Amino acid sequence: MDIPASEAVFLNPRMALLMLLLTPIAEHHLADVQVYASDPAIGATSTVPTPYPEDGAISWYSRMTNRISAGHAAVFAMVEDSAFRGVIGINDIDHETRRAHLDYWVAVAHQGRGIASRAVALALDYAATELKLKAMLSACLATNAASIRVLQRNGFIERSRTLIPEGKFQGQELLRQHRALSTPPSHA
Repeated sequence: MDIPASEAVFLNPRMALLMLLLTPIAEHHLADVQVYASDPAIGATSTVPTPYPEDGAISWYSRMTNRISAGHAAVFAMVEDSAFRGVIGINDIDHETRRAHLDYWVAVAHQGRGIASRAVALALDYAATELKLKAMLSACLATNAASIRVLQRNGFIERSRTLIPEGKFQGQELLRQHRALSTPPSHA
């Protein structure tokens, strides 16, 4: 069926970003996690180890599935047009205080396209509506301007800055951010 040009809808790249999905992390994502997390640029600004171990994805998945089963995490693959783009996790879920910590990374080849901003928005909605959380915390290096922009676009505000005392980022400044979540009223 041909659509007349006057009725055709043309998607620009920003409109296509609306097709980003968060899908629960699964074994079939592990090959992509292994490839993309192995890029040293991912580990340069995150807790992802550099160099990434040969069994890094499998080992990480094993730890995450235990945390997910225990109700302490919800971890998703970022999927755009059926292709893996990165990982986003709602971690350290505290059901008593109703808050958690948000962590994410986007494959280097797909950074700078708004994927992280959209994924964070989707994760915040999930945290509020499905997990009934009231607050989300996140942290990034103070030098990670892209991540700071992603969090600010999604309503996070600076909570504190501290020097990292040890590890691969020892001596660097860590920016801790906070975002209150509003849970829609129940229609039960």
